[in-house]
Amino acid sequence: HNHMPALEKELKKAVEQGQPGSGEPWRKIFVVVEGIYSMEGDFCRLREIVTLKNRYGAYLYLDEAHSIGAVGATGRGVTELLGVPTSEVDVMMGTFTKSFGSAGGYVAASKSVIA
Repeated sequence: HNHMPALEKELKKAVEQGQPGSGEPWRKIFVVVEGIYSMEGDFCRLREIVTLKNRYGAYLYLDEAHSIGAVGATGRGVTELLGVPTSEVDVMMGTFTKSFGSAGGYVAASKSVIA
């Protein structure tokens, strides 16, 4: 994780070569990252990831399970901590079981992303 040259290589390949075998363009390309990688405690390089997803027209899925409620001035996760507008994240996911001491979770996205 957090290896931006490798991410850019894969995004470029997906855009230029399309689907294996047919070469047809992908309908949607997603970059899926964790806000905090729980085993290492590393934060994702969110600003750089957003730059790459915008460059290649991909979507960003951000798993905030370990960061929501734990980081940022008001506990809003890595977007708040790193100063990245939530509008740059296409799908946000988190859990209420860690920081909030409750049950359940959420996955949020616009209708156009889900369709």
